[in-house]
Amino acid sequence: AGKLMISVLSAVAEIERENIRTQTMAGREQKAREGKWNGGFAPYGYKLVDGKLMIAEDEVEIITVIFDRYIHTRDGINGVASYLNNHGYKKKLRQNNTISGFSSAFVKDVIDNPIYMGKIAYGRRRTEKKLGTRNEMHKVEQSDFPVYEGEHEAIVSEADWNLAQEKRKQNAYKRQKVHDIDHAHILSGILKCPCCGKSLYGNMAKAHGKDNKTRFYYYCKNTLGATGHRCDFRTNIEQSEMNQMVASIISAMVTRQDFKDAITEKIGAAVDTKDMEKQMIVLQDNLRQSLGTKSSIERQMDSLDVMDPHYDRKMFDLQKRLDLQYDTLVDIENQMDETKEQIKHIRQENITGNNIYQLLLTFDELYDEFNEAEKKEFMRAFVESIDIYPEKPENGCWIRNIVFNFPIPVNGEEITELPLESKDTAETVCLLSKVNSRD
Repeated sequence: AGKLMISVLSAVAEIERENIRTQTMAGREQKAREGKWNGGFAPYGYKLVDGKLMIAEDEVEIITVIFDRYIHTRDGINGVASYLNNHGYKKKLRQNNTISGFSSAFVKDVIDNPIYMGKIAYGRRRTEKKLGTRNEMHKVEQSDFPVYEGEHEAIVSEADWNLAQEKRKQNAYKRQKVHDIDHAHILSGILKCPCCGKSLYGNMAKAHGKDNKTRFYYYCKNTLGATGHRCDFRTNIEQSEMNQMVASIISAMVTRQDFKDAITEKIGAAVDTKDMEKQMIVLQDNLRQSLGTKSSIERQMDSLDVMDPHYDRKMFDLQKRLDLQYDTLVDIENQMDETKEQIKHIRQENITGNNIYQLLLTFDELYDEFNEAEKKEFMRAFVESIDIYPEKPENGCWIRNIVFNFPIPVNGEEITELPLESKDTAETVCLLSKVNSRD
């Protein structure tokens, strides 16, 4: 009963917060319709003076350079960012711009923002709950949103802004693999740069020289400073060595009998979605109440006397209440959809987990039979990230820490991280790697 009461109170509080948010957003949208700035920090290139957007003379040059380079040269977004960083341009630091360098994300945001052609957009990003979580929120870019004529001065012409959007569409294509199409960069996106923390990706050195052999490496893309942070990690790590090292670590784990016993117990374990199912009951009750309120307002509207001297005002007030009620209904229905997705996600995750655990029991037998695409798929399902050292240690083991997607039993405990900074552990792993490579 206590948990149910807490769930009810939490649901009521959530609806109240959503109502406040809806009212705030309605006010912002109305400001956008009127061409006024609708809240938040002024975009780079502008400043706020008495609530109005004015061109910031000490920032506007950057905006014009970005559009000029992007439209009139072959530079893409990364190229424009690198140009700014390498040609003495400095970004003014302020509350919403705390990095002196220019990132590709900054350039992209400038190019995509209609504010710079004298327009005001509303709803370019929407705050949504992350699926599979209860309270985590994230901003989601919207592909369709209204744009209104702004009262502020444009920095670039509408024609130039549209030219930039055309180039954005032309460049938004997925590159097709043309060399070694059967090769997969197994740990691409999983390995993390020891300098900037970004993901390492696959690279290829075409066959040349005496051995005429194509080589594959993992490297950090951020060495040129296009992210706004300078990254000094310029080492190319040979893929075959790193792939074998990670496979050896997993092999060393799964061959232990205590690991196999613990995994066997985990397979088929039930998942607990009781709290979310209770939340669904609360939301269904809220939906019924909201539908009842909507019907009541509609009956009041139907019963109004058209001869009443205040008929128009009463109808207007009731219509506003009805509109708000529709917003509430949509919010509740969205919450119900999200809760259903969360329940589905948890159950599917359990199924996926069972599949992974089953595979781990026969890892040594199956992994060597996988093609590279299958090995990559397995690693993505099993490993979330791998931290490496900035330089290869004397024992030859690059790996500092592994983060798993699932709890893994090790020495009687369930862990999601496996640090390899222990000298004994690292040497054992490296020895396994060498033995397996000879096999």
